[in-house]
Amino acid sequence: MRKTGVSRPDAEDVLSVAYTETSQKWDEIEDPEGFLWDRVCKRFLDHLRREKKRAQELLCDPSEQMAHLPAPARGEPESGVGLARMTELIAQLSPDDQKVIVMDACGESSQDQAVALRTSPGAVRVRLSRAKRKLDILVKKDAEEQ
Repeated sequence: MRKTGVSRPDAEDVLSVAYTETSQKWDEIEDPEGFLWDRVCKRFLDHLRREKKRAQELLCDPSEQMAHLPAPARGEPESGVGLARMTELIAQLSPDDQKVIVMDACGESSQDQAVALRTSPGAVRVRLSRAKRKLDILVKKDAEEQ
């Protein structure tokens, strides 16, 4: 599992499920080690499939949240970052940071984000705060370059 980059909590979850399945069928098993290994492999593949499916799901279109913003009063561009450039900057963040930024922009609560990311609401708030700080640094750096 280390070679595939699975986090330790996810690996522990996979192993926990495999141990539970093994203990439930303990009386029927002839080779406990072989059965456990088979269950670990199957649950690990299930985990990888779920993660792949989750990565393919589009959380929301960030432009939906920004389409209602009015144009500047003087008709001149504000000092800021355009949507296309902001999307590029968000793409530079880690996948988990991207998820919390986009989910927050879509109005998802920290509780909903916690369920989607399989973590606690407190951990989501911390990750969001850190992701916003990283994004702010990227935006400032981008502004200096232009």
